[in-house]
Amino acid sequence: MRCLIVGGTGFQGGAITDALAAAGHDVAVLTRGVTTRELPDRVEVIRGDRHGDMAALTGRSFDWVFDTCAFAPDAVERLLDVLGDKLRRYVLISSISAYGSFPKPGLTEDDPVPDATDTDLAVAAAVAPENRASAFAYGASYGPLKRACEVAASERLGPRATALRVGLLVGAGDYTDRLTWWVRRMDDATGPRVRMPVPAPETRPVQLIDVRDVADFALLCAVEGRGGIWNVTSEPMPFADMLDAIRVATGSRAEIVWVDEAAIAAAGVAPWTDMPLMAPPDSRFRHILGIDPSRAQAVGLATRPLADTLGPVVAWDRGRRDIPLQCGLTPEQEHALIGASGET
Repeated sequence: MRCLIVGGTGFQGGAITDALAAAGHDVAVLTRGVTTRELPDRVEVIRGDRHGDMAALTGRSFDWVFDTCAFAPDAVERLLDVLGDKLRRYVLISSISAYGSFPKPGLTEDDPVPDATDTDLAVAAAVAPENRASAFAYGASYGPLKRACEVAASERLGPRATALRVGLLVGAGDYTDRLTWWVRRMDDATGPRVRMPVPAPETRPVQLIDVRDVADFALLCAVEGRGGIWNVTSEPMPFADMLDAIRVATGSRAEIVWVDEAAIAAAGVAPWTDMPLMAPPDSRFRHILGIDPSRAQAVGLATRPLADTLGPVVAWDRGRRDIPLQCGLTPEQEHALIGASGET
């Protein structure tokens, strides 16, 4: 099939590019040229900006389009205006953030999601052109705007539109560093840093998905013509199991210090950012790492063991230790939490 990946040099887009090329498809990527990535042989590079000049796509025809960087509905509409409506399959990388809040575990595709408001659309319109390819630029409107992208695709293409509500993406090259912080912290757990605070309880759920598994499912949806909305993430695992897997992958001798939520809050440590992969205790977000992926699993979503993800992540991060991570505890915060746990 003739395939176009929008954002095909990025984290998720690159994985989709690799999967399509390995499957023998005719692959082209639309890129602004800002992100560099080594591409498989015979992948065509098309220079263009979905928020600006897309003349290079004029007159081109594709069977499948995989859109990894649509953050507002006008981005979907402008792309489809250029490509036309003869596509066999349009696969949008959406997000579980579309649900808006997570008051219960096991949210499914049938649970309600909020529509984007005029305020959300105004936020999108106000983002500077040079920042429109960054998810972080949309702030709290990110989730509602992803839902608006789903709606725009569905209204335009009907059952030929597929929306993948992807969970927490991980893998080598992950720009959020949420899993990578734990990998690096455990890898560096020596001497005075051998003890590390971790959010209790040990059974706290964590839900991750390898970027390559999302790519494989995106390809499966295209091959099998599966439209509609799909939760694409793994089954939740206990936090302790994740740490055990990282310990094995890194050979770490870290001494885990379990710290309860009250102590973390009292220390002014922010879940998710200061303490990566810790879902905020706020009822709106407590179950963000407990989405139900069973519908996608029933038609072929497969998630690899965490150990298979961690090997490449460890190797990748060991080669970039000069780069500060985007999240995680400071030494001062760690000291305060260890003290709050009652351990000295």
